[in-house]
Amino acid sequence: MKNGRICPKCGSNDIIEIPGGYEGGANWLPAGLGTVPIDRFVCCSCGYSEEWIRADKLEKVKRYWTE
Repeated sequence: MKNGRICPKCGSNDIIEIPGGYEGGANWLPAGLGTVPIDRFVCCSCGYSEEWIRADKLEKVKRYWTE
């Protein structure tokens, strides 16, 4: 969904992105002394959703969750 903007469940291309880090959203992952935003992709046809951590934050998540 993130790259192709096609829902893997229903095949729709009616996909929206909800960027991580917006005020008041529960879209943060604990990582060390801070957090990293979680971006969400939602199919507006069937409701399927995916969550993605930004590539530049993956090392921070890996360090925190494997220690």
